[in-house]
Amino acid sequence: MKKIITKIISFALIITLFSACGKDSVKNDTKKEDKKIIYTSFYPLQSITKEIVGDKIEVRNLIPNGQEVHHWEPTAQDMKNLSEGSVILVNGLGLESWLDKFKASIKDLKIVEVSKDVNLLKAEDEDHDHDEHDKHDEHGEHKDEDHKHDKEEKEHNHGEYDPHIWLSLKNMKTFAKNIYNQVVEMDKENEAFYKENLEKLQVKLDDLDKKYSEQLKNAKIKSVITSHEAFAYLLNDYGLKQIPIENLSSDSEPNLEKVKEVVELAKKEGIKVVFYEELSENKVEETIAKEIGGEVKMLYTIEGQTEEQAKENKDYIQLMEENLKALVEATK
Repeated sequence: MKKIITKIISFALIITLFSACGKDSVKNDTKKEDKKIIYTSFYPLQSITKEIVGDKIEVRNLIPNGQEVHHWEPTAQDMKNLSEGSVILVNGLGLESWLDKFKASIKDLKIVEVSKDVNLLKAEDEDHDHDEHDKHDEHGEHKDEDHKHDKEEKEHNHGEYDPHIWLSLKNMKTFAKNIYNQVVEMDKENEAFYKENLEKLQVKLDDLDKKYSEQLKNAKIKSVITSHEAFAYLLNDYGLKQIPIENLSSDSEPNLEKVKEVVELAKKEGIKVVFYEELSENKVEETIAKEIGGEVKMLYTIEGQTEEQAKENKDYIQLMEENLKALVEATK
């Protein structure tokens, strides 16, 4: 009889325990549901959005560490995950080439391009002279024969403007203001908190911009060799010029003629540093460096975050500080 009573008591305790866990789980789920979620399309947007929202809103980056925005494609699971958010912040200007294909799948998610009011630079690629009207019939729909061509264009070309605007500290202030406006629209109650964080972030950006101006104003070498055509915004701000090995989308293979042209320019201008990027191979850069008797160094495009950067908690500002050190060394 005692054994039976003991079993009944044990069973009752187990049921009580599970009930308590269930209640805690419901509480936790409610807590999770209460917290707003913002998705970002790539790392720089996540980094500065976090600075603005603090712990008030969860910020999730869509692209995993170790991958960059040019060649990444979302999976079905990524699309499913997006349904948990209320907004996705994107760069725009064709950078997220996958976005158009998935708009139908994420129709309940607000897509916000944060490049509004940014000073844009024209793309230098030769393949961008397309007339948009040629791609549509009289009803505004794509012609069947052009469908495949359009798809290829979107995959390989960004459009009329260079999309790498986040590499300009000046333009990043505009980014931050646009993000702030969206955040306040989502959570008006904490507007003062977000405003204070925005102002702190803009001071950081201004201070770093001044450091760039001061340390690069007397640069002896006015051009730098870059892996791909991503640094026009950054270099233009301080009177420097890029000599890119590859085009805007970094998916081309430079031919011997292009490599020879870069080598000749480097010798002519006394360039001794060839920059490569954090998420790409640097065989071509090493070849050019060898030809000019120079060396290869890292210049961050910050198109994605590496596992190492994530472990070290390196944010956008820190990576841009490292870019400044690299540029000062390369141009002295």
